[in-house]
Amino acid sequence: MSAKTNKVNSLVMAYYNTTAPATTALNLTATSRVVGAAGAARSAARVYNTILVSKGTAIGKAISLLQRTGVSLRHLGLPCRTGGFYLPVRDIEKAQNIYDDAQVELADVRDDIIRTFPDMIEPLKKALGSFINEVTIPTATEVASRFAMSLTITNTHAALDNSVLSGVAKEVANRVKAESQSQIDDLLKQAHSGPVADLRSTLEEFADALRNAKRLHLTRFDKLRDQVKRVKGLNVMGLPEIDALLNATAQIAAAGVGGVSDSDRTELANKAESVVKQADDTLGALGL
Repeated sequence: MSAKTNKVNSLVMAYYNTTAPATTALNLTATSRVVGAAGAARSAARVYNTILVSKGTAIGKAISLLQRTGVSLRHLGLPCRTGGFYLPVRDIEKAQNIYDDAQVELADVRDDIIRTFPDMIEPLKKALGSFINEVTIPTATEVASRFAMSLTITNTHAALDNSVLSGVAKEVANRVKAESQSQIDDLLKQAHSGPVADLRSTLEEFADALRNAKRLHLTRFDKLRDQVKRVKGLNVMGLPEIDALLNATAQIAAAGVGGVSDSDRTELANKAESVVKQADDTLGALGL
């Protein structure tokens, strides 16, 4: 089995999708009044009314849960530009546990939405004034049921093989297969840019803290080390430019073991900013 095949077999594709109710609604009647009063075309303006309140409510909790779950799941893998993300086989169970826990929590939040809905809606109805007669506010059950999430795991993208091209001339089939494999490889290589971009952001924040923070918390170094560990685990293609970036970052993270004096902060900040530039070069090499 080739090294390339091993890399592909160590990954699956994961797709996380969500639905949520709209918190605003287009008010066609009010829109007509506004554009009519202004003598404007109907496409010149639209009036939207708030029909659901998220801040400080169970609806806001549901929205936050869907977003937080997506961040946690995608953190495990490599983003694919065609949709979804490459997930290491070793982390399938971890991803499923994150998803299952979120589903349990979502069921509780749905119950909270139904239970607290009257208290959420009454102040909103008063705030809408006469607009309340021009828009439709969904029921508690409709709102709660609209919050949903799904996690689908499939095989990774695969290049065309001989069985698919059995009726194609050999020369053409070979060229198509080669182009197909090249595109698959490019997709996976570009996917590595996601974790590298996250590492770059952490490095940039680290350098800024070195220069401007009154107190440098050691957790900053812990965060760097965690990012190095994560990116290393996701470098499934063993790209040397990523390995070089990780080595440079690890050296900076190691400086925090014995503490950093004020006199050393400027020098360390310079090194961190240099590695940020190295991360930019790495992202460029990955196609960004």
